[in-house]
Amino acid sequence: MKHVVYLVIKQNPNAFHILEEIRKQGYNGTVVSTESLRHMVDEFPEEHHFINLRQVEHMSLQESIYCLFVVDDDKLEPLKNVIREETQNFQNIKGFMYSKKLEDYEGSI
Repeated sequence: MKHVVYLVIKQNPNAFHILEEIRKQGYNGTVVSTESLRHMVDEFPEEHHFINLRQVEHMSLQESIYCLFVVDDDKLEPLKNVIREETQNFQNIKGFMYSKKLEDYEGSI
């Protein structure tokens, strides 16, 4: 069975190091720069949509990093352990992770 692991970490100088360490351990995934809803609304209270051209132009959607990993059963706990170790259980970097079983999966990567 495969699992999907979702990881959200706050952008800071250690964020790249965490991703680099995950990669060194043999994992691959998708990484997207994101913005929290709270930060978006606080920064642009007059705006009533989630993204606008001003934000794209200024590349301001970089408060957090959203990662998605698809792993086999035997790789789930080792990946979570790498994340726990590198974030010191989310004490030295704010964020969270969770995982779900994939009932249906197709793909070549």
